[in-house]
Amino acid sequence: MNAVLQPVDEAWFETTERCWCGGRSATPSPHSSVYRVCPRCGAHFAARRLKPDCIAKFYSYEGYWQQRQQSKQHPTLWERQQLLEADGRVQCWIDHIERHTGSQRGTAVEVGCAEGTLLLHLRKLGWQTIGLEPDVQTAAAVASRTGLDVRAGVFPDAPAPACDLFVACDVLEHVPDPLRFLAAARASLRPGGVLFLQLPLLEKEQPDFGPMTDKVFDPQEHVFVYSREALATLLEAADFEILENNRAWRRAHEIAIARRVDGRARPVRHLANLPQMFSREWTGFIDELNAFAAPLGLRQFTNWSKLWEYPWIWRHGLSAIDWRGKRVLDLGSEQSPFPWWLATKGARVTMVETGRNWIEQWEAVRVALGGVAVDWQIVDSCRLPFPKGTFDVVTSFSVIEHQDDKVLAAAEVARVLKPGGLFGISFDICEPSLGMTFPAWNGRALTMREFETAIWNQPAFGRRGAPEWNLEDIFPFLRWHRQTAPHHNYVTGAAMLQKYAPRRWWQFF
Repeated sequence: MNAVLQPVDEAWFETTERCWCGGRSATPSPHSSVYRVCPRCGAHFAARRLKPDCIAKFYSYEGYWQQRQQSKQHPTLWERQQLLEADGRVQCWIDHIERHTGSQRGTAVEVGCAEGTLLLHLRKLGWQTIGLEPDVQTAAAVASRTGLDVRAGVFPDAPAPACDLFVACDVLEHVPDPLRFLAAARASLRPGGVLFLQLPLLEKEQPDFGPMTDKVFDPQEHVFVYSREALATLLEAADFEILENNRAWRRAHEIAIARRVDGRARPVRHLANLPQMFSREWTGFIDELNAFAAPLGLRQFTNWSKLWEYPWIWRHGLSAIDWRGKRVLDLGSEQSPFPWWLATKGARVTMVETGRNWIEQWEAVRVALGGVAVDWQIVDSCRLPFPKGTFDVVTSFSVIEHQDDKVLAAAEVARVLKPGGLFGISFDICEPSLGMTFPAWNGRALTMREFETAIWNQPAFGRRGAPEWNLEDIFPFLRWHRQTAPHHNYVTGAAMLQKYAPRRWWQFF
């Protein structure tokens, strides 16, 4: 029997073309025309979603649990416990939780606890339990019926107490701002605390939702439908490390378990500065590289920004690597000695250039170095002719300014990197508002904002918002740079980024 749906006020909703990651899209989902496909993270998102201050109204006791759920042939609030226990769902959740918490007991918080079945089972196991529901009437009814501590409020505007286990089952897909939601969940977790999620999973091009497809792609309820990759990107952006993510008990649903990360090394970036460039460490590295380059007829660096770029990239992620057998991709190699130098350390290097005019010299250098593992590809676009996950390290020294589609260029690097792989990139920065200029014949330099948008916030490297820049170093470096050549009226930056690498639960034992 279908109940009549409570009318939904259109004023409760707002329209957007933005995904949680900041990506914009007007491309409709192949599964529902009212959803958009994010080009940055791959999530499918509703272009029309609930306003944050209307969430409690929509998920009310009468309108949602007693009417809307019945109309969708879902169990009502009080029918859920019997169903969840009968189909093995609760036991599946408990098994997953205990796999990562062991004998630990503490405080468990469940956002969207509904009738409280999972919390009742956790309480029997010794957990102190707290539930949150957006609607006052629902929270009061569940608390009265079960004796659980169930509080009313929309998380994270209504904060959660400090906890050791944070649970959100079939909740995250409803959340308009999932990054804020997860950041608040992380803040509520004590060090080492565990996050437990269940949500519908978008598998590749054809989701296996079967007759549930229309219920999953319900734009009034489900703001996002995530792929596994999109969910991983979201969790990492919120400073969680995935312990386990796999199929749930239910068709085309995902269970994801993650741990709060403390003290994780963040991606590093910096603007060029003179104290570093003229330090003994920097000049010593350049001297070594130049000494290697000279007998081979490769480029030597004496008086421009490369004096800072190469040492910075080397010292911020590459110097500690055992290069034996590592796959390296160097973009825009020309006469750079750096890829050849890495090859002498045991790396297997592939160089990329847009023209064939360097090949004769490359062949001679390879012979001179005794047949080191160096090959090359001639590529005339931002798309790279390599399979996904090929390289351990990608380097790009002042190449991005010569690439027309900088977002695609960064995405291609992320694609060909192995999970956990490093991307060392230097780039020219031109800020016209600060009196800088960049010669048109040399391509188009980035602004700091463009770097943040195209590269720093590339989802595979972890979305971190706007990075802090060492702005105090701009003008001293700029004055020096102009002295090396009149057209050097710009500054240089560099970053070391790491591709997200999920860890499985067994890697912690």
